[in-house]
Amino acid sequence: MKYEINLRGVYNPDDFYGVLGEQIELPEYFGYNLDALHDMFTEIGTDMEIRFVGVAEAEVMMSRYMRNLKRLCSDVEKENPHLKFVFED
Repeated sequence: MKYEINLRGVYNPDDFYGVLGEQIELPEYFGYNLDALHDMFTEIGTDMEIRFVGVAEAEVMMSRYMRNLKRLCSDVEKENPHLKFVFED
């Protein structure tokens, strides 16, 4: 499966999880933080590509969070061969 997550207009982590949840079904127990996101992504057992588009604005508004998200995605790709992440402006 392929998902496209548009980050234009995303200014904080709450916005991020709102947009993410519109495209990808988050489990009821989801904790709305990067640790929970890591756990969810590493448990996925089917091939999936997640494309984050419009990241430039999000990187300005929440630069530290975006750095951590990119690091998390890189780590998840190493742990879970089913997932691929792409970040585009």
